[in-house]
Amino acid sequence: MSNVIAMQKEGLDPAIQNSIVLRGDLSGLNEGQKSAYYLYRCKQVGLDPAAKPFDLLTLNGKQVLYANASCTQQLCALHKLSTQITHRERMDDIYVVSCRVTGADGRVSENQGAVSVGNARGDALANAILKATTKAIRRSVLAHCGLGMLDETEVETIPQAKVEPAVVVEEVKKIDQGIPFFVPGTDEPYSHHQTLDQWVDTLLTMVDKISDSKKLTPATKMDKILAIEKCNHENICRVRDDVP
Repeated sequence: MSNVIAMQKEGLDPAIQNSIVLRGDLSGLNEGQKSAYYLYRCKQVGLDPAAKPFDLLTLNGKQVLYANASCTQQLCALHKLSTQITHRERMDDIYVVSCRVTGADGRVSENQGAVSVGNARGDALANAILKATTKAIRRSVLAHCGLGMLDETEVETIPQAKVEPAVVVEEVKKIDQGIPFFVPGTDEPYSHHQTLDQWVDTLLTMVDKISDSKKLTPATKMDKILAIEKCNHENICRVRDDVP
C-alpha cells in the first residue's frame, strides 16, 4: 500500500501503478512509461538516472528492473557506506562470502554471496572467488538501502534470463545531471551531484579511502590523489571560489 501511495504522490500514470503493483511487470509499458518509472525508482533512493543504475531483465514473460554496478557504487557514495568481508568458506563445490555493510549512522546489515566453483583451479577459481565477493558486497548494499531487487551478479546465474540495457529516452536525457565527479582512466563521470557540498563529500570520501588503504605506498597514494585533483580541476576551482 505504501508503494501505491508513493506512486500516486509522484503523479505516475495509473497504467504504471497497475503494471508494477498488480503484475510486477514492465513489459506492457511503452518507453515513456518505463522512463517515468525508471526516474521514480531513482528518485526514491537518490540515484542519478543519467548514470543508468538499472537495467532490464525479462524472465518468464515478465520484465523488471535490476541493479547494476553503477547502482551499488552510487549507493555507497551517497550513504557513505563501508563494507567488510567477515567470512569466507568453501562448502563442497560452493564458495560462500559474507559481507557486513555499515552506514554513517552506525546501522549494520549483512548478507552473503555464493557461486559454484566445481573443480575450477587457477584463474577460473580466482575469478569465481572474486565474483562471490562482489555478489556479497552488492547484495549487502542493496539490502541495507532497502532495494528489493536483483543485482547483476545474480542475474548472470538465472537460466533463460534475457538482459538488456534500460532505454534512456528523452525524459532521462533532459534531466539536469548536476556537477560531475571524475575518476582517472575514464572520460565518463563517476557520479553527478546537485550541489557543491554533495560533490565535496564525494571527493573527501574518495580521498579518505585512498589515504586509509593498507595496500598502497605513501607515494602511490599521493599519485592517486593528485590524479583525482587533475581530473576535477575545474570543479575544485569552483569550490575554492565559493569559499567566503
